[in-house]
Amino acid sequence: MRTRDDVYQPGFPAKPGEHYGAFVRFAAKHAGESVLDMGCGYGAYSLALASSGRRCIGCDVNLEYLKPALSSGLPVVAVDTTLPFPDKAFDTVLLFEVIEHVPGIEAILKEAFRVARRNVLVTVPNAEDVDLLKGNDVTYSHMLSSDHVHFFDPEGFTRLLHRFATNVQVERGDPIYPFWFLSRSLGYYALRVLFRTGLLKPRFFTRLYAVASVRQD
Repeated sequence: MRTRDDVYQPGFPAKPGEHYGAFVRFAAKHAGESVLDMGCGYGAYSLALASSGRRCIGCDVNLEYLKPALSSGLPVVAVDTTLPFPDKAFDTVLLFEVIEHVPGIEAILKEAFRVARRNVLVTVPNAEDVDLLKGNDVTYSHMLSSDHVHFFDPEGFTRLLHRFATNVQVERGDPIYPFWFLSRSLGYYALRVLFRTGLLKPRFFTRLYAVASVRQD
């Protein structure tokens, strides 16, 4: 028998070499040359971007996360809410899977946009279909993280970021494909072909990706 703590656990940062490639591709497409990775954890995404030539600095509230990031060669800073950087110090600020964990979300976003010159890139779990999935006894693994304090749908996420940015582009990402739930049968391969060719479109997406441009006041 398992306990509640076996099922509902806090989220842990990705380790270098085990990180999610889609986040790196998203950042590589939109980030400038200098990057601040807020809530960097072990520094997996900053290290991946730095390997392609970007200048990256990581920051996090957890010193135990920062130690291995620093030993891997990433410049890091221990922070709480206020960042020790001047205004517009970085082209881009990353907030990957961070703000759903932070009670003081406005303060974090205010600082992120303060130190960004160009844009802030944000990813969060997509909660838009949680009620529908719950009603069918299905949910995302995201929703099993015990330390999530905010849940976002595309409209609310966009409205939140518009409080700090002039232009906000939010996209649904990381779709769920129905053929994942079938055995390697004829039905599996037929559905796979239909989705891969675009004849069928995915209905559910597990993450939201946002590119928020900095106000030029």
